[in-house]
Amino acid sequence: MAANLSYDPVTKHVSALDTSEGYIEEVDALNRLTKDLVSSGLEVPENGEPSKQQTAMIQKLVNSAMDAMKRRAYAEAIKNITVAIDAASRRKRWEAFQVQLQELIGFLQLRTDAYMLSAKYADALVDADLLLLMTALTAENFLRKGIALLNLGRYDEARVVFERGLCFHEGNDKLVQHLAVSKKLIAEENGDAV
Repeated sequence: MAANLSYDPVTKHVSALDTSEGYIEEVDALNRLTKDLVSSGLEVPENGEPSKQQTAMIQKLVNSAMDAMKRRAYAEAIKNITVAIDAASRRKRWEAFQVQLQELIGFLQLRTDAYMLSAKYADALVDADLLLLMTALTAENFLRKGIALLNLGRYDEARVVFERGLCFHEGNDKLVQHLAVSKKLIAEENGDAV
């Protein structure tokens, strides 16, 4: 493996001589970790707690986004949340992943809602898909995805999402209501009497 690597002592980066995709990704991850360690100025990384300074900056962005949502300035809210997601993704590699994951889930929920309120349903669908991959047991995320699909005219897919959500959250009123809406829209699309 060492024969496939080149090390630059000035930049402290490793370069891959083997250009296969998986190998390059591993080398990139190693370089990101090295960069974080070098920039910390410590011989041993701090504990896994998230950086208080970075958390405060991210929280300020989220607060601005929530304020923009209240003012119905959805484009501004989306921009601030996207910047917050980007800032959160630059956390040190040894910070607690569970904390980062919960943070990302909250950001994506907020951005999905902002996309929905600004009628950007395709973008909302992308974020809702990510949310369901990370937290399949949340009824609201099934609603987000299903509502985005309904607004995109993809009624059959929306019905499946609402039914799947009801498998996890039997009797959830909002899922039941939206399932009925999706069935009605499917019937209308098929020319059936409602």
